[in-house]
Amino acid sequence: MSVLSGKLGGVYSSALLIEGCEAAWDELIDVDVTASADSTDFKVGTYSAKFVCAASLGAGDIIATNDIVSKDLSDYKKIYAWVKSSVALDTGDIQFLLDDTAQCASALKALNLPALSANTWTRVLLDLGDASGLTAVISVGIKQVVDKGAFNLWIDDIEALKAIAGIKSWQLDYTVDILDSTSFIDAGARTFSPGNSQWGGSFEGYKYGIPLGIGTNVILALAEGIITGQAWMGNAYISGAHVASSLDALVTYSYDFQGTGSVEVASL
Repeated sequence: MSVLSGKLGGVYSSALLIEGCEAAWDELIDVDVTASADSTDFKVGTYSAKFVCAASLGAGDIIATNDIVSKDLSDYKKIYAWVKSSVALDTGDIQFLLDDTAQCASALKALNLPALSANTWTRVLLDLGDASGLTAVISVGIKQVVDKGAFNLWIDDIEALKAIAGIKSWQLDYTVDILDSTSFIDAGARTFSPGNSQWGGSFEGYKYGIPLGIGTNVILALAEGIITGQAWMGNAYISGAHVASSLDALVTYSYDFQGTGSVEVASL
């Protein structure tokens, strides 16, 4: 059994909305694709961007692109989004594109989507690598790398996340309430059933910049590594901040957080 070093882990937040997917993408659409805004199958807001891809769509074809207001992503580390496919996808079958030219004509980044189960909305976390060239992104796109035949693809709520600087460790507690379901028919032997789940935890490190404010709601991604391991993602409240200062040590901060809603686990 292999083990995984935590030295490349991280905590990511400070979300910047890149594309809300509240309208059909229309900058470039492949002739074998029908793009629309789906009001019945979405994750955030009231629509998702949907793409009906015909079997004639080829490997290497850009499915669609959309123009966005220029975004400086040079200080960001991750792309976070909701994705759904009507067919199972392997890692790298589909890529997410970012470019500073229209229609992603010379994509600055082509990020592989991870493996996805069919017909399941999945939160994905994509590593940007060196983002120094992403100072004026004006186009986002989706590309079919491997021919998947006829399929539908949905994407929603595309955001960029920054690393919370200075963090050196994190801990997550993901639990479920176990409820007593014992009745007369159980003949004196107690029985139990799972109830509501919840998640929360803490992270700590050295002070860099302005501390996080307690009571704020954030998108939080806790990653075991950069491109290996798992990432735990969801919306959370910063519920506590703890500061330590000493004459012979660096100032440290630790934060407590309480997740709200579900937590998603993604493979990196």
